[in-house]
Amino acid sequence: MCVAFFTLDHPEYALILCSNRDEFLSRPTEFAHFHSFGDYSLQEATVLSGIDIQGGGTWLGLNRSGKLGLLTNITEQITKFSSSRGHLVASFLASQLSHPLEENVTRLIPCDAKYAGFNMLLLAPSASDRAWLSFDAAYVTNGGAGGPITHRPLTGAERHRGGLSNGIEGKGADEWPKLQHGLGLLRDILDTLPPSPSEDQLAEGLFELLTWRSAQLPRDRSELKNTIRVEPVTVDANIYATRLSTVVLVKRTGEVVFVERDRWQLTEEGQPILADPSSQRVFRFKLNSDE
Repeated sequence: MCVAFFTLDHPEYALILCSNRDEFLSRPTEFAHFHSFGDYSLQEATVLSGIDIQGGGTWLGLNRSGKLGLLTNITEQITKFSSSRGHLVASFLASQLSHPLEENVTRLIPCDAKYAGFNMLLLAPSASDRAWLSFDAAYVTNGGAGGPITHRPLTGAERHRGGLSNGIEGKGADEWPKLQHGLGLLRDILDTLPPSPSEDQLAEGLFELLTWRSAQLPRDRSELKNTIRVEPVTVDANIYATRLSTVVLVKRTGEVVFVERDRWQLTEEGQPILADPSSQRVFRFKLNSDE
């Protein structure tokens, strides 16, 4: 389970995005850093993301040319597939394919490939005006385990204020309480922003959004759709919770702020503990404009 909220429609920012990663606290993970997914032939580490060590891919990442991928799992009965969903994001971020985004999607993601259920947001800088950045955007999904992979551009409403969670499009996904509540909180943040907001002020507002919890804490997987931040809950004899919160801000001029903040962690004794708010990783850089 994960959740994300975003806008591509702000006058100063080409992208404002915040996301929680919900996962088993014991699942091996590398924190966000620049790397190349093990491709040592590359002279420069071009991808910024965490890495799911077990699966080998990632759930959220951004590369230096401005491609961004974000993946959420669809809530369903667990089914085993040989292909890892995290590699979908990894292959997109590591690819050297140029615009348009549609070509990236069709070449990199065969429609007949079989994966556990997923929803995915893919962004790539528009070729129309690289001096004033905007993103082409695609929503990709298989609608559930083993389903055919389809993709479409985001609607105007989704670009204005969008969200991604763990439901199935056309089957109530947009009605999930955590998605509806988060979109409302994002609207409030955007409506009250000054014309040129402070990055720190904006980022902290987004991190605050990601801490929202329902009054009734989830007792099992079926109730995780009700809360944005997941408090520790036992699922299949393992402790599951929100592990990381991430904020990504990309200005129209190409400057990026990427902040990954720790949430719930395990102690050496295996007990869940809420991380210190200062436990985070901050990256600031400018996108390459010549790619």
